[in-house]
Amino acid sequence: MLAFFNAVGLIAFAFSGAVTGISENLDLFGIALLGIVTALGGGALRDILVLTVPAMLKDFSYVGFAFLGIALAILARHSSRRFLHRWYFLVSDTIGLASFTVSGCLVASLHHLGIIGHVLLGLSTAIGGGLLRDMLVGRVSLILRREVYASCSIAGAIIFWALARNTGTQTLASLVAMLVTFGMRITAIKYDWQLPKFSRAKE
Repeated sequence: MLAFFNAVGLIAFAFSGAVTGISENLDLFGIALLGIVTALGGGALRDILVLTVPAMLKDFSYVGFAFLGIALAILARHSSRRFLHRWYFLVSDTIGLASFTVSGCLVASLHHLGIIGHVLLGLSTAIGGGLLRDMLVGRVSLILRREVYASCSIAGAIIFWALARNTGTQTLASLVAMLVTFGMRITAIKYDWQLPKFSRAKE
């Protein structure tokens, strides 16, 4: 289960990072760097939080899946006359968000953590790489805007913890958590859901 969701998340986030590089008119190195950072950053943060050596340093498949996502983004760019940057980015980023939320929760379960541990590992895995990606291109990260983004990951992690605890099966918990996270994010994009914003008080 962990290997599957890791693979999906790595490919999806590498794709979204590479799409960001393409939209910013970066060269091949820049595109690859953004893809790798986006794919591997969240997992590295997750592993550091549980005091283990980041899996990407031990398992070459992590880098391999990242390069696959980058290659797919480049192929999509060259095969499409109209490269839909925003659509490609939003869909791949949402898949990555949902997949990595689940993989973070699976690691939390392996370490027998409670609900707080599930939320923290699910969220850090899901948003860590995206934060680094946005910082590298000088963007305000999605989690700092009014968009409903990190909330989707938090909801998915809570649902995973509740289902895994009450049903005893991580398979059902993983699938439902991924669907909820993905569904919430797509719905938020479609209907432009936003969190409250508080303006600075006038002097």
